[in-house]
Amino acid sequence: MKLSDLSWGIVCLALGLGVLGVASGMEKSPYFQYGAGFYPSIIGALLALSGLTLAAKGIAAARAERAPLWLGLCAWCREPARWLNLTLVIGGLLGFLLMVEPLGFLPTGLLLIAALALRFTGRPMLALTSAVGVVAFLYVFFQQVMGVPLPQGLLARLGGL
Repeated sequence: MKLSDLSWGIVCLALGLGVLGVASGMEKSPYFQYGAGFYPSIIGALLALSGLTLAAKGIAAARAERAPLWLGLCAWCREPARWLNLTLVIGGLLGFLLMVEPLGFLPTGLLLIAALALRFTGRPMLALTSAVGVVAFLYVFFQQVMGVPLPQGLLARLGGL
């Protein structure tokens, strides 16, 4: 499904107004003419203005019957295989969240990425090498470089890394 420009315009307008509201509550600096809310106010105002423009464009397109007013079906929505892919990605991420603590980051990440890569490419060796490369990169970057502790799960019980 695809949200129309009117729908996205309303979302952007609401977000922009929300940012403006939060930014207006930020303290002003006694030393400068502007405070912590200065740049968020500019971003919020631009986001709200973009939302208004997008909403107006959506209304004009709906009146000219070139686009749905709120919600329309895009081309991929008519293909069952695409829905299966979407379900597999969402299910895989939920499974990852449930299994990352007991199994650990490395085996869970390998399973998730290899399974999805196999589904999307259909090539087992490419899926496996991609999974090993991505998980190795993420492990080195987060665990070793950034110092973020990743769940070790089974590896901690077997001697760990």
